[in-house]
Amino acid sequence: MKFLLDFLFRVFQLFTEPYFLVFLAIVIIALLKRKNKCKKLRVGIFIVTVAMVILIGNGFLGKLISGYLQKSYINTPEVKSTSVQNPVIVVLGGGVVDINNTEKLHTMSYSRMVTAYQLYHEYSKNNQPCKILISGKGRGRISEAELFSEDFKKMGVPDSDIIKEDQSMNTYQNAKFSNEILKKMGASSLYLVTSGFHMKRSVALFQTFGLKPVPKASDFIDTEITIFPNGYNAAFTFVMLKEVVGIWQVQLYNSLGMNK
Repeated sequence: MKFLLDFLFRVFQLFTEPYFLVFLAIVIIALLKRKNKCKKLRVGIFIVTVAMVILIGNGFLGKLISGYLQKSYINTPEVKSTSVQNPVIVVLGGGVVDINNTEKLHTMSYSRMVTAYQLYHEYSKNNQPCKILISGKGRGRISEAELFSEDFKKMGVPDSDIIKEDQSMNTYQNAKFSNEILKKMGASSLYLVTSGFHMKRSVALFQTFGLKPVPKASDFIDTEITIFPNGYNAAFTFVMLKEVVGIWQVQLYNSLGMNK
């Protein structure tokens, strides 16, 4: 059943893609026109498609979703190193890109790295123990965890304070495999570092495994309200719509007891 639901949600995510919606509308209108049927229906589909393109492309829908996903994580309290003892900072990978046959972390990963390092530094400057758990395998030859680890070491984080979880391929596995490591460590408190748009779903999945992370968003995305639709707004709206569908998936699976 889980396999079927996974497939259905993947198909559902296609309907958050503006270009797919336009393509689908064109195909339906063409088929209806070929059969010389339902002129009113064709006009209706055309109007709905244009309206959706405008809402997605002019930034209005993206602005609403941005607030829903990120508002709770914008003004988080500053870290006090004495308030949490022996914390673990879990950093979620943001992807890997291949540039001239050299694998590098995706751009958004660097904001996560900086945020995690700032948290780590708050403890290390007071000689308080703190660990960084990097979660992510990615789809390249070198895992995200390994690439993160190399950069953290260059920033001065000792190898003894870095834990690599290099098997996870998605956010669900980030939470599952990190939980297994944290249990073995006996960790009692942890921070969760990822991008703002990704935080709500990530926190929900970590909570599924009984963890209570303190969210620290590393970056935020938003759209700009414009008169004419543009690719920038469409791209970021698509990214955030996929997250909303992902949150619905987590909630459904939790209610069915399928996430564990």
